[in-house]
Amino acid sequence: MSFTRLNLSPWDGPSALNRRADHREPEVIRRAWQDESAQVIELDPESRFVLEPFGVQASGELSDDLAYLGEIEGTQWFARRVDAINDGVTIRDARLTDMQYQVVSAGLAVLNWIANSQYCPRCGGPLLRTHGGFAAVCNDCGREHFPRTDPAIIVAVLDPDDRIFLAHQMTWAANRVSILAGFVEAGESAENALYREVQEEARLDIAGYRFLGSQPWPFSRSLMLGYVARSRSAGQVDGVELEWGRWYSRDDIDRGVADGTVILPGPGSIAAQIIGAWRQGTLPAPED
Repeated sequence: MSFTRLNLSPWDGPSALNRRADHREPEVIRRAWQDESAQVIELDPESRFVLEPFGVQASGELSDDLAYLGEIEGTQWFARRVDAINDGVTIRDARLTDMQYQVVSAGLAVLNWIANSQYCPRCGGPLLRTHGGFAAVCNDCGREHFPRTDPAIIVAVLDPDDRIFLAHQMTWAANRVSILAGFVEAGESAENALYREVQEEARLDIAGYRFLGSQPWPFSRSLMLGYVARSRSAGQVDGVELEWGRWYSRDDIDRGVADGTVILPGPGSIAAQIIGAWRQGTLPAPED
């Protein structure tokens, strides 16, 4: 059976989060905060949040440290940075509902941008937040700024025997592996980056590929563009970013996961969804 589409819910269809992009005047946001449905997702600098209960009831005054995310099924959602959440989870490792994924992703993305963008990159003047935190205006030169998104490719490379190439980064915990990934460079298309990254990192030449879908990955501002590709190369990691890598069959993965010699990406990542689809035999083929 041939599959042509990968289920990447909630990122492959209309968003459950209505960002109300055309209605972000201060008075509109103030009314959203005062709505009895209003909830706040609190996130700490390590990107942790409390899963149960998910969100806290809005209370008190609408302050400058709050970002307005939008509305989901009649609930108004805000995000706020807190100092620490000791027993929290991260989007990497937690299993979330579609609603929770979208709230946390939006909250992390905008709070990370706010934390890292305090001054105008053109003149150095202080930035004043607008549109509920999703825009800013320089107090000195008046230039308007918006959150940046950095595109990156992530690709499951398969060989003619349908084995998958997984690699281990130098900075990862022992036995953790994932598929290949890298940022799109300036003046480069996503497909240019796809060919370049797999060649640079693992000496793999691509014979065919298919785009699978995308996922926002707010660590701190990435958009992961997912692919599956075919290669007939032997593969050899660069020894710089990647410490080791090899081809795995499904039986290899099953045995490695069972005995702890293979640790796969957490369930919150597109990498986990792509690898999971390959293990189940439902990953679309790189070529028609």
